[in-house]
Amino acid sequence: MQTRERLVLLFYTFFNVFSNGYIHLYSDEPYYWVWSKKLDFSYFDHPPMVAYIIKLTTIFGDSPIFMRLGSALLVSATAYILYRLAQKMFDEKTAVYTFYVFISSIIVLAASTLITPDIPLMFFTALMLYSGYIYLEEKDKRYALLLGVATGAMLLSKYTGVLVVFTFLLYVFLYRRWVLKDGYFYAAILLSMLVFSPVLYWNYQHDFISFAFQLNHGIAEEKVFNQQSFFGFLGLQFVLFHPLYLLPLLYFIVTDKDRFETKKVYLLLPFLFVLSFFVYHAAFKDANAQWAGPAYLSASILLGYYLAQHKMHKLLITALSISAFAMLLVKTPVGELYIEPVKKLHTRLGHIDKFEEEIKALNINLDGYNYLLIDDYHGSEVAYYFRKYENVLVLNYARFSNYNIWRHDEAGIAMEEGFLKEIPSLGKCLYIGRSDYHYYELKNLFPEHKLLAHLQKKIAGRELQFYIVEFNN
Repeated sequence: MQTRERLVLLFYTFFNVFSNGYIHLYSDEPYYWVWSKKLDFSYFDHPPMVAYIIKLTTIFGDSPIFMRLGSALLVSATAYILYRLAQKMFDEKTAVYTFYVFISSIIVLAASTLITPDIPLMFFTALMLYSGYIYLEEKDKRYALLLGVATGAMLLSKYTGVLVVFTFLLYVFLYRRWVLKDGYFYAAILLSMLVFSPVLYWNYQHDFISFAFQLNHGIAEEKVFNQQSFFGFLGLQFVLFHPLYLLPLLYFIVTDKDRFETKKVYLLLPFLFVLSFFVYHAAFKDANAQWAGPAYLSASILLGYYLAQHKMHKLLITALSISAFAMLLVKTPVGELYIEPVKKLHTRLGHIDKFEEEIKALNINLDGYNYLLIDDYHGSEVAYYFRKYENVLVLNYARFSNYNIWRHDEAGIAMEEGFLKEIPSLGKCLYIGRSDYHYYELKNLFPEHKLLAHLQKKIAGRELQFYIVEFNN
């Protein structure tokens, strides 16, 4: 990597590390923080890699800057791996273009900010593509072992990694069938299964509940066209990669007479298959836009190659300027002070911390309660605010989560969805949540209750509230 790109990557990394401490936590992040405090072989919602990363980065503290340290470092590491892969596949100029395409992608801007399963998925997917290419094209069999570890770690990050595995195997069967006779290839498969085995073991223990959830979560049983979901998902893809990137890339692919050149196919398969897979399923069921994230790793190299070939540095500079401006607005106080949409965005991140003064005035001591009751897995922000992860019970206002499993294992409460119909003797409990329904239903379940506070506040047009209620049975 050239000196200029090294300096850019260094600045980019440090900016993300320190600016992430300024941004309120997204509701899923405290949930993964609880995972990191209750380490297991896997979890209901996702494999465990994100929990392991948070556990590692929060050794010195649980503040947002340490919580998200893994996201900043892994995104930068991914940028470096893609640079090296583009350099090996094409040339130095393509590598430089690839580097800037990747770090200026809107989805990468988000990835460098939040710690979610998508972050390790991104890193290990890039590592798999890199090691797989060297193994297949340079026939360096040592990289078969790295390929196995990277593939297993990718699957240990998020189940959607299996789509990339499929495209890799398809490439092998189409172009590199010689590896089917190579013992290192099967060693790589065994290594990947070994790394992934904790998830298999956990699912075996829990009747494969996580696998079933993911299939139902992303794939509709009835194939009825959902216009809003389809066009919404498709439209967001043009924004998430970058408003200036996806259309030019598709144009270049269609007009490229050598698009089926072997090394281009190596990149085309994961890009087109992963993206097409989720676009297809979004036609029948709501799909989260970031699910297609792995598609844009190989897409960054492809676009970097085409931009370099056509000397389109002006388009790249424009895209970089837009992304840098967006980073400045979203990840520093500038945007929240002067740009109303950014201010509204920040009000959607973090809720309980916006009542910090009122909560401090209550002098709450959670050590005096047997259990903390929260609404659902989004209520993990309450657990994180008080740094409490043991004896936290979810009332299940949203969907089934790992809390349902914990409450069954730790308190003997049924795992089923829906509000609790009965509750065992729990002693003194504190409910901190936003649900009027939960507050009134809890009063029916517990013979004794005391309303400590009903906090209400309007921020950027949003009504926020929290009930803080003491219950005893």
